[in-house]
Amino acid sequence: METQTTLLSLAILLFLTSTWFVVTYAKRSTSFFILLLSIASFGLGSAAVALLPIDLSYASTADDTNTSNDANNAANDNDTYDNTDITNNPTYLPWQITYWTTFILAWLILPITRESLLSGHFSLQQRFKDGVAKSLRSIMIMICMGTVTIIGMAIHLKSVRLVTTVLPVLMALGNTYGLVLVAVLLGNGLVNIPKKFWREACPASELRRVRIMACGAEEELFEAIMNLEDVEERIEEVCANAINLREDGGGGEAVGMMENEDGGISLRTRRGRARRCGLCCCRVDEVTQFHESLEELVRRKNETLELNSDRRTRRGNASSRNRDNDEGNAVNTMDLNYLVSLNAQLKRAQERVTSAQLRWNHLMDHSRLFASLMDDESDEALTGTSGGGSSSNASSLLSSTPSSACCCNNKIQYTLQKLWVQHLRYHAYRIIAIVTAVLSAFVLLSEVTLAVPLNLSPFSWTLHALDNSSDSTHQILFQIAALIPLLYMSICVYTCLFQMSSLSSYCLRGNRQSHGVALIFNAQYLVRLQFPLGYNYLLM
Repeated sequence: METQTTLLSLAILLFLTSTWFVVTYAKRSTSFFILLLSIASFGLGSAAVALLPIDLSYASTADDTNTSNDANNAANDNDTYDNTDITNNPTYLPWQITYWTTFILAWLILPITRESLLSGHFSLQQRFKDGVAKSLRSIMIMICMGTVTIIGMAIHLKSVRLVTTVLPVLMALGNTYGLVLVAVLLGNGLVNIPKKFWREACPASELRRVRIMACGAEEELFEAIMNLEDVEERIEEVCANAINLREDGGGGEAVGMMENEDGGISLRTRRGRARRCGLCCCRVDEVTQFHESLEELVRRKNETLELNSDRRTRRGNASSRNRDNDEGNAVNTMDLNYLVSLNAQLKRAQERVTSAQLRWNHLMDHSRLFASLMDDESDEALTGTSGGGSSSNASSLLSSTPSSACCCNNKIQYTLQKLWVQHLRYHAYRIIAIVTAVLSAFVLLSEVTLAVPLNLSPFSWTLHALDNSSDSTHQILFQIAALIPLLYMSICVYTCLFQMSSLSSYCLRGNRQSHGVALIFNAQYLVRLQFPLGYNYLLM
């Protein structure tokens, strides 16, 4: 009963933690379904970290009869193995639920959702079909590779058995794929986390680092804007071709166009050649479908037409460059598939510009915060006795806080921030850097000595020292000692995964700057890596 209460408490804690994490990273415009799916995925993806220490604690306090039963079962045939110990384990059912739900999420639901979000089709049904088709294509490729491997193993072993050949090969393939990623991400995180805290301990160094990062962020923003302009020029070219067809009489039978008051393009369609819908008996006008899709594409383009208008300096240049690039490629711009491709490119370009703009704003706010907090006259600025530049910086900082209507709360918040940055932050970050460096050294020692016959893992020594008593206090200490290295390894792996710059738009950004595709992508790999990470931890 006590174990069940602990598991229930951990489930609630995981749900609350994953909810806080998703809300912190997800954009405000993220759909409710994506939020729920991300919360469930991040929560279940972290379940192994919570279950494994409890499972180890239960295994360490097993009765002596289990050892004798294991010896008797080993003396008999393997087919008569008694699984009573497994089914009596209170973590057996949570493990089963976690494994199969994360399996379905990692290989079916999350890939289909991600591909559907990236799809350029204009209806929800078409996006879902496109996501299913692309996901099934990837799954079939992996199934073919697994089948070839199993056939090769069967020929080598001259036997094909589900238990002795198929399942071990599938488990080996899955663990190898995950262990390679875990090795790369873990090695990076073990070095970067202590280094990051040590470097960011000094506020002046942090301010200098933020200002250096701002240059790269601004360059990334300009590149994203230019990419968005290229896509917008292609859309305007399609609209111009449609208008020219109408004026030349080639499209007069099907479409009429007019410019609206906002400078956009409205499309009015008339009856044309029709075809039957695949799911119902209604007849769909193909030309109407094309121009409705074009109208929706123009509407989506106009939504971000004023985004970063002060940085749009290449108007009129992108179209000529696109024409030069497309001279050798015969592209039918009046095709529905071309609109689908443009819609997908427009969605990615808009998300990239929005993410780059949010990252730029965050760096600017961060820079202003540290510049104001590092100012020697900020105390006078808070009391209003100085009218210098620091007063303007402090006032702008205070006015930028969400609760600007309450000046007293703003001053208290600013004072606490100043106390933390100028007096506590340096010592706290240096202590954290030293602690994480020690943990990284212990993990590296445990990893590099896996093949050594002697047990040289400090974590294993600690667990063996706490395994001498079945007292509840010792079991709690055992679970904590087992949780600390696993939790630190998880932080190293997942932090490196979430913040990899090579992932571009898939990289998670704090302060509600991450779109739905980034959340789903990182949740997918979080779910896939939890069991290889746990296996690597058990080897230590």
